[in-house]
Amino acid sequence: MMQKPSRPIGITLLAIIQILIGVLGLLVSLAIIGLAAIFSTLPTVGTLIGTVGIVIGGVFLFFSLVWLATGVGFLHGRGWAWTLGMIFTVLSILGAAYAAFTGLYQAGYALVFWLIMIIYLTRSHVKVFFGKGMVPTSMPAMNTQPTLRYSPTLQSQTQYAPAAQPTLQYNPSPSAPGQAPVVAAAMAKCRSCGVPLAPGNSFCTSCGAKQ
Repeated sequence: MMQKPSRPIGITLLAIIQILIGVLGLLVSLAIIGLAAIFSTLPTVGTLIGTVGIVIGGVFLFFSLVWLATGVGFLHGRGWAWTLGMIFTVLSILGAAYAAFTGLYQAGYALVFWLIMIIYLTRSHVKVFFGKGMVPTSMPAMNTQPTLRYSPTLQSQTQYAPAAQPTLQYNPSPSAPGQAPVVAAAMAKCRSCGVPLAPGNSFCTSCGAKQ
């Protein structure tokens, strides 16, 4: 679960102002209702004055309770409190602008205050506190492109097998036609035992007879 951001200082100040307005409105509404009840006892016009006073006191009481609830909601970062604050700020701007247009120049100060308030309530970090926006992230976007890195490694050496050398082998075979005949010297044999004698040997190695 995402942790809720801390309450901005400006929201705390606005919440205190709204709570004070709500408490002051409650006192004024009770005073108006009380006076209306007193004037309602007068003959002839008492009933009319009492009725009008009760209606005005009831309107003050309603808006005072709304301002008081909005101030408490501001302290806890409720989304509905932000919505009510925006609605009543817009209504207050319209009322102050009308009063300033009709000649009540002192209403211009109230108009400036409400304009500053509506601008402040639309700031991103304020809306995030009330759950009306997304928390801005400071993390840089991850690079999804592959990164080529050089890592020195032992290069495998390709061993080449030496080329097969042709081997010349002598295979004595009968002389082909047209070629010089191969003359093979006849090997002498012992006259006594018949064992072949080595060339140049005068004695038989088998029986020892002289040749």
